[in-house]
Amino acid sequence: MFTEAITVNGPEQLGNIQVPKRASYIRAIMLELSRIASHLLWLGPFMADIGAQTPFFYIFRERELIYDLFEAATERVEGVGIIGAEEALNWGLSGPMLRASGIQWDLRKVDRYECYDEVDWEVQWQKEGDSLARYLVRISEMTESIKIIQQALEGIPGGPYENLEIRRFDRIKDPEWNDFEYRFISKKPSPTFELSKQELYVRVEAPKGELGIFLIGDQSVFPWRWKIRPPGFINLQILPQLVKRMKLADIMTILGSIDIIMGEVDR
Repeated sequence: MFTEAITVNGPEQLGNIQVPKRASYIRAIMLELSRIASHLLWLGPFMADIGAQTPFFYIFRERELIYDLFEAATERVEGVGIIGAEEALNWGLSGPMLRASGIQWDLRKVDRYECYDEVDWEVQWQKEGDSLARYLVRISEMTESIKIIQQALEGIPGGPYENLEIRRFDRIKDPEWNDFEYRFISKKPSPTFELSKQELYVRVEAPKGELGIFLIGDQSVFPWRWKIRPPGFINLQILPQLVKRMKLADIMTILGSIDIIMGEVDR
């Protein structure tokens, strides 16, 4: 808050602007809360550095309470970067970006892969479509993930964990590969098998959205084509639309709510 304070104090003094007494008191409260938060940020790592690990976690818990007050006072994420349901669909958004705009779409429910249809859990969604909604969706999904893990641990069956009844790749070695045995690329040797000559698109519900692979086999151990559909790269495309008519300070809030990995979008 101190940067904000000095930013407004300067123009106010320059323009001889009288600040209401109530505003002055509110500013003092916010500035001292910021001071406490800053000192807590120092205290936690300092205690950890000298061997006191436990206070670190309690200190950050108290610091989060102060940040809750800041959020309530400034509304830094509420109403920022709003995406409507139709707009989210038209941009091809997925994951929390889509579900925060009122679309209850989760590939774990839609495609029913793995054992997700055998455990009890709910799709988390919000209807407001702003940065706060995307935040709430992700926080709620962590709770649902814990429910899924607990049920999976309780219901996991016995038996083998891998299928060894697959076709081994057995053909004349290509001299161009210098007789290298590609079954032993990994630390754990595994049977290699032919990828049949067909094309397929497979997708999963990754934390950031739909992560898909478009695969074309050609009767060899290597795919003829392997195309990745990353969620972050698709979701980021709406950023120029979201920052229109917004404050400069809101850009980081909006960008953070999209949740991207730069290595994924650097294409």
